[in-house]
Amino acid sequence: MGRHGALLVAAALTSATAAASPLDVAFPRTDAFDFEAPAAGTYALPVIRPAADGTVLDEQGRRVTLHDAMDGKLVLLSFIYTRCADPDGCPLATAVLYDILFFSEQDRAIADNLRLVSLSFDPGHDTPEIMAGFRGAEPKTPVHRCDWAYLTTPSEAALRPLLDGYDQVVRKRYDDAGRFRGMFAHQLRVYLIDRHKRVRNIYGLGFLDPRLLIADVRTLLMEEQRQGRR
Repeated sequence: MGRHGALLVAAALTSATAAASPLDVAFPRTDAFDFEAPAAGTYALPVIRPAADGTVLDEQGRRVTLHDAMDGKLVLLSFIYTRCADPDGCPLATAVLYDILFFSEQDRAIADNLRLVSLSFDPGHDTPEIMAGFRGAEPKTPVHRCDWAYLTTPSEAALRPLLDGYDQVVRKRYDDAGRFRGMFAHQLRVYLIDRHKRVRNIYGLGFLDPRLLIADVRTLLMEEQRQGRR
């Protein structure tokens, strides 16, 4: 991590502080998350485990590693499948990442230093073309906000080590005749990963609050600033 990167983080954090008021406006306290998010930088996020790596496909069908797809940034990683209809499952995780995406337009630190990653655990259906379509339309007017990568894997064999590495529980649902129904039972999980490819937090249903996610991302940026982005 060079001097230029450290200066970028330091400058961006100035805007992050200034964005505290818009954060309160964008994400007020609700019954769904009846707690106050801690102030960024007032706590530490321990290293939970190394972030697993493996082969994935980007939206153009190119084989890359998951670590390379993280693009040297802080990452919020969500395992999803596009056919999920559970409102407390993949649609919720994706909606929260959209909250972060739109908020990053107001926060240069997050826009420059965070990447969102949605990785499908249904490679039989979620091809690179499907994932590209799942992205949705780009804004007509260019805006400065964080990146978002939509990934899948070339096969279930390539997927399995990633699920195991992140301890992401996913099970296929079968009908009475033993046929796969195209649906999965799975845990809702979003992972915060630092630039050293280490998992720093894991969010389940009760804690997938955009206020908390933003506070955690800012906390890691402050940690990087203190360490000089080494």
